[in-house]
Amino acid sequence: MKINPSNRIDAAYQAYRKNQPSRAEGTKKDKVDTVELSNEAQLQIQKDKELRIQQLKSQIENGTYKVDSEKIADKLISLWNSGAKLDE
Repeated sequence: MKINPSNRIDAAYQAYRKNQPSRAEGTKKDKVDTVELSNEAQLQIQKDKELRIQQLKSQIENGTYKVDSEKIADKLISLWNSGAKLDE
């Protein structure tokens, strides 16, 4: 009986291929970046927001709030250029 060494190689290769993930599956979709903020950081962010809101309310009530028309125009132009719908 004659043993063909290429049959052994083929069988070993097929076994190897069975255990490998296909290229279509990929490994990138398994990895997801996440960010978690500590409770202290979340609390500080909330305090900063509340302080900013109080400052804006105070400026509006006192009549000292100034609208930055250039900033608004820049934002509108960037939205327009990005194709965003302005009425949404």
